Formats: sequence, C-alpha cells, structure tokens
Amino acid sequence: MSIRVPMVPLKWRKYLALVDFGFQSADELAADIRRYQISNAHLLVRDLESDLRDDSRQARRSFYVVKLVPADLPGQLPNFNVERVSQLKPLVAFLAAYRRENYLEAWYCRTRIDSEVFSVAGRIVFSAADTGKTQLVEQLWRGSPRLLETYSNDFEFPYVRASRYSWGWPYSIEHVHRPRKSARKSALSNLQLQSEFGYSMRCLEQEREKLAAFCAFLDSFSFKAYSLEYKIVGSQLKIIDWDTPDDRRVLASRHVHLFDRTH
Repeated sequence: MSIRVPMVPLKWRKYLALVDFGFQSADELAADIRRYQISNAHLLVRDLESDLRDDSRQARRSFYVVKLVPADLPGQLPNFNVERVSQLKPLVAFLAAYRRENYLEAWYCRTRIDSEVFSVAGRIVFSAADTGKTQLVEQLWRGSPRLLETYSNDFEFPYVRASRYSWGWPYSIEHVHRPRKSARKSALSNLQLQSEFGYSMRCLEQEREKLAAFCAFLDSFSFKAYSLEYKIVGSQLKIIDWDTPDDRRVLASRHVHLFDRTH
C-alpha cells in the first residue's frame, strides 16, 4: 500500500530554510504561524476570534496577518490584516472569495503592537548598487513588514529608511516619516524614531554572524538583490522571511528535511 506524503507549500519550505540557518527552532516556527487546511478555514476564524478576545481581556493589542497559501508560490500571497473582532466578518468574505482557487492552506501570525511593548518590523535589501551602499533598511512601528509595500505620504505608521555600505558601518538615515494621525500608532518624535531605529539596528548587528552566513549563501547565486524581513518585539529579534529573484533555485540547493517537519 502506498503512503500519501502531505504536500509542503513552497512558502513553508522558505521558512524551514530559516530554521536550517539557526534563526529559530522548528517548534518556534510552528508556534508563530498557525496553519490550517483550506477546507478548515472556519477553524482559523474561530481561533483568531479567541486570540482577539484574549488580547482584549489582557488589555493587549495585536496585529494579525492572514495568508492564503498555494502549493508552489513563494511570495506575494493574498493576505488580510486583522486588529479587531469587527474585522472577522470581512475576513470570512475574503476567505470565501478565494474558496474556489488553488490554495492549500490558510495561515495567520500575530505581532503585538500595544504601547506597552517595543514593536517594530522591517526589511533589509542587500544589493550591489552603483552607489556602493549595499544594505538598505526600511522599518515601521507597530505593524507588519508587508505593509512597507503600501508606503506613501499618507502612510499611517511611523517609518524610517536608512542605508549603509556593509556590516559594521553606521547607518545613514535618509528619510523619517511621522503619520499625520499619529495618536493611534503612538506619537513618536523624530528623535525617538531615530533612537529606536538605532536600537533595532544594534539588535540586528548582534545576529551578524547568522545573518552574514545566510547572506553568503544567497550571494552564491549571484543575485543583484535580495531581502530579509524581521520584527523585534520587546528585545526579541526574529528573522521572519526572505525573498530573492528565484526562490525555487535557492530551495533546490538546500537539503531541507521537509516531511518530518510539516506541522
């Protein structure tokens, strides 16, 4: 009798590569990302509602991102952001709209964003730019790094963009954005944003050995650019994603033990 091996989404294989490089354990990854078969998306909504109500009881705020995951796409997945119970009904409509499309799973993850805790997220782009600056960082406060893709003059989150030549060099801050309606995201002065950005970069520099090893691996593919996403909540730094021009090629070169770590 043949044994059916569960299909592992390409996106999950990307996360397992972060486990391989020591950024987190398989148990931590499973705890951070709640995975559901697409046929059980109603259970995701139930559990997310439970988490939201638990946040309310504990006077805590969290930012949840729900993703729909197909078998073979590494990124740019449909997603829906949730901060309040009132957004669950639109979430159900979002899930229903994609019901007939080719998605294997639905996931959600949480980032704590209340004012009682330090909470930032960002993206580092490594490139061989003509300017010579090879590391460009964009960081926002109290949200998901995926929100960086929607940055504009009306962006509702505090935001800093900076660059530097390489590891060990100081960052040059190129742009600071403070939202007009900043009370909701906590009103931080330019000086506070720059100070907290500096703290965030020191947290990243403390993980330089692991980061540099992963970058050296990605550099072996001769990409013109690639990126890493991170978040820092409290004093805990997590590398949460990575993107290259050809993720499939990268994953094909890694001997990831997929089938004993699917859940």
